[in-house]
Amino acid sequence: MKTGRTIRTAAAVAVTAAALAMSAAGPATARTPQSAAGTEWRLCMYLGGHTTLQLGSTGEAVRHLQCILNEVYRYVNVPMNGVFEEVTKASVEHLQRQFALPVTGVVDAATWSALHP
Repeated sequence: MKTGRTIRTAAAVAVTAAALAMSAAGPATARTPQSAAGTEWRLCMYLGGHTTLQLGSTGEAVRHLQCILNEVYRYVNVPMNGVFEEVTKASVEHLQRQFALPVTGVVDAATWSALHP
């Protein structure tokens, strides 16, 4: 039988581990595609092509990427302005690390495939 002290200790260890994981995650904590809810994808509807995007790119494809970063993966610091800036690049690099892709900051076909379910 577990005592109240054992339960409190286990809870404290779990909270500390979660806090350490969040602080080491990078610009924001990203969710994997398996944990992204289907309804969030509907907020980022886009009918255009998934062209290669990089620092300096602009347009609706960038806005779509930024929407995915915000709404699906819950990055809170990425502006949805259609301009691929340093914040967008840092978030893409973080996700590339999460998906074990080459960390280039460029959204190529492999990165698009990882971002979409």
